[in-house]
Amino acid sequence: MNRGIAGSLALPFLFNSANGNRAITDISQTCNYRAARYSLPDMKLVIYDPSWPIYEPVLRSRLGGDWIIRCGANDLAWLQAELPDSDAMLGITLPPEALPFAKRLKLFLFPGAGVPEADSSSLPEGCVLSNVFEHEIPVAEYVLMTILMHVTGIVHTAQRFRLGDWDGNGRVGGKPHREAYGHKLGLLGYGHIGQTVAKRALAFGMEVQAVRKNPKQPVEEDVTILTGSSALDRLLETSDFLVIACPLKADTRGLIGEQQLRRMKKDAVLINVARAEIVDEAALYRALSEKWFAAAVLDTWYQYPTHSGERMWGSRYPFHQLENVLMTPHFSAWTQPMIERRADRMADNLKRLAQGHPLERIVMIGSWRENMGRPPLPSPAHI
Repeated sequence: MNRGIAGSLALPFLFNSANGNRAITDISQTCNYRAARYSLPDMKLVIYDPSWPIYEPVLRSRLGGDWIIRCGANDLAWLQAELPDSDAMLGITLPPEALPFAKRLKLFLFPGAGVPEADSSSLPEGCVLSNVFEHEIPVAEYVLMTILMHVTGIVHTAQRFRLGDWDGNGRVGGKPHREAYGHKLGLLGYGHIGQTVAKRALAFGMEVQAVRKNPKQPVEEDVTILTGSSALDRLLETSDFLVIACPLKADTRGLIGEQQLRRMKKDAVLINVARAEIVDEAALYRALSEKWFAAAVLDTWYQYPTHSGERMWGSRYPFHQLENVLMTPHFSAWTQPMIERRADRMADNLKRLAQGHPLERIVMIGSWRENMGRPPLPSPAHI
């Protein structure tokens, strides 16, 4: 197999070839990553994910015959057998037991934005971890849909009308419903999702305010960025709809606890489309049980099934018994158009790897070597 070097890497990169290992090091300030150029069709992609039947056809249609694609899930022995000659892998995590078999792996494609909480030693030295977005559109639509459902009460009204109840109709003195217009939307986080939600909320005439990590970055016109040490408290105290849209990191885990939840307005609604662990699980259940605020929309959870078809609740607390909770199985982003857009991004990075061009959306570069012993177990993450 003929493998030449097309470029360099801004960080140390271990290049595995059929002739042995070659260390490629280029210390630069650009942080551009150039992979080794391979002779096609020698490139191999392993998809190790329960959703591989969805990913495989869309990626194959974009990569053509230039890549060998192998697919599987929940079979460690199969993964260990496929990894030694694999150049790239798509999945949620690389199991620690499979890491020693991934010596040739150069690119790990994480099919989402929220990457696992793991350090560089969870990937082989030189392997790039790349993420992908494209989920902000369906997530924003989900947020606005649930807001409209809440202010109109349309689900309850439609159910009652099936029974012949005309309540809600002005001609018979029905109770009027509310509008999204004029309500205040609070965003905890103003990244891809927060900005996309803000645009749509503004189109409905809502007031939008946000707390973000870097308040000096440009914002959408008419969006108020709250600053200062009391910014989060003011967001909680004044928002009619509080949308959790920040990433899960060490400083955001448990950011919203009992003290913060008690600051919310009595008629407020909490909408979490980020990560469940940003909101303390026990405090959230108690707050909703005791009605500290009106309701919650939860699309992210504290525990997830590991196999397709497995039935389980998303929390150790019975949120499903609470009438003021709208709960969905982390599905807001999972649309076919989103999958197609992500496939475009991932296929582009795979082509870049094969052609020796700089990779995009680099989150981390692996550092694990065989002499480092057993790698740490990464924390799970969910798209």
